[in-house]
Amino acid sequence: MTYTGRTLGIGLIKGRPFAFYLLCSRSFPNRRAVIRGNAAYIINQSESNNPYVSYPVIRVDERYAVVANGLHTDFIFQALEWEKPRKALVHVLDSMDYERDEHGTPRIAGVIERGSGRGWLGFAGRDGFWVRELELREGKAFVTATYNLDGFIEISMGNFHSAKELATEILKLPLEHKILAIGVIEKKEGWEVEFAP
Repeated sequence: MTYTGRTLGIGLIKGRPFAFYLLCSRSFPNRRAVIRGNAAYIINQSESNNPYVSYPVIRVDERYAVVANGLHTDFIFQALEWEKPRKALVHVLDSMDYERDEHGTPRIAGVIERGSGRGWLGFAGRDGFWVRELELREGKAFVTATYNLDGFIEISMGNFHSAKELATEILKLPLEHKILAIGVIEKKEGWEVEFAP
C-alpha cells in the first residue's frame, strides 16, 4: 500500500457533484473530525505545538463546496465571494504556498459547484504548483494528495447515496495510515457533510 498523507477528491455521482477528504497520518494519528454549521474541521487530540495538525477542511455555501488540507480552506472559501474558482485557487495557493513544517507539506484544494459538472483542483508544493479545471465524469473522482501521487489521478467510485456512505467508501481505499474521511455531496437543499468512522 501507498502512503499519500492528506488526500482529497472531487467527482460526480448520479449527476450530483461530490468531494471528499481522507486524512492519512503517521505522526499525528489521534485526530477527529468535527462538523460545525457550514464547515468541517480536523481536530488534534494530543498536545502539540505544530500549527498544522488542526485545521478547517470543508466549507460550503449555497453555491460552492471547498475541500482542502489547511487554513487555506477558509481563504479560498472567502475568495469565492468575488472570484471564480480557478482564480480563487491560484491566488490563495500562490500566496500561501506550501506549509513551513519539517516536511514542506504541500497545500491541496478542491472546489465543486452545485448543479455543475465542473470541478477544480489545486496543488502548491515545494517543487510544483498547478491548478486545473476539470470536467467531472459520472461514477469517477479526480484525486490529488500531499505525497506519492504525481499531479492527480482519476479513480472509479462505488455506489453511494449520502455523504456518510461516501466517507465510508473512501476509507476502503488501499492507502496506509488512514485515520478518517469526510464526504460532501449535493442534495436537493444545499450540501450534506458527514464523516466516518
